[in-house]
Amino acid sequence: MEERMEERMDRRIARLALERFRVGGFVGTSIADLAGALGVSKAAIYYHYRSKDTLLHRLVDPLLDAIDACIGDHTTPANSARTARQLLDAYLTVLLDHREVVPLIATDVAVLNHPTIGPRLHSQNQQLRTLLTAPDTSVSARLRAEAALGAIWRPLIAEPSLDLTDPAHQHTLVDAAVATLQPSRPSPNGEAVPAAHNGPHADHA
Repeated sequence: MEERMEERMDRRIARLALERFRVGGFVGTSIADLAGALGVSKAAIYYHYRSKDTLLHRLVDPLLDAIDACIGDHTTPANSARTARQLLDAYLTVLLDHREVVPLIATDVAVLNHPTIGPRLHSQNQQLRTLLTAPDTSVSARLRAEAALGAIWRPLIAEPSLDLTDPAHQHTLVDAAVATLQPSRPSPNGEAVPAAHNGPHADHA
């Protein structure tokens, strides 16, 4: 019984911390704030988490671990529309599974610059970008990959109430990201049009 009570308190602290960090920022939220909102002493918070940093890791690490696993499952460069879709589908699934944490990681400067979380996020982004561009290392390819990753992230941040539980909506989002990876070529009238599907991200299936 005592163990279950501790687990419930742990979840209450984590839920409140995520809510307060997202609203007031990691730096702007203190352990005293959390204790006051929960009606407990600061010592009660420290019993579960030895520091605010430990609490942040409790919230963020499951998402980062899941992204690492996603990358580990897709070690072959996504050099066709089909393989790019597989990677981006899996990546979107991970973000949706941890959707409440995504805005904290994406928008809180203190979290982005955190000495251990920041470099890990940067490394993951580099690995994803490399998977989406290899073997093309040009600036254009890297920019398209960055835009594609942003196409997956951005709606989860800018439209938090957007219902993405519908597979059709998820499909639309990944479609847009995959399309972003396709290089364009100038048309006779000077407008950019999608290149024929014979580039590094063409679907050869």
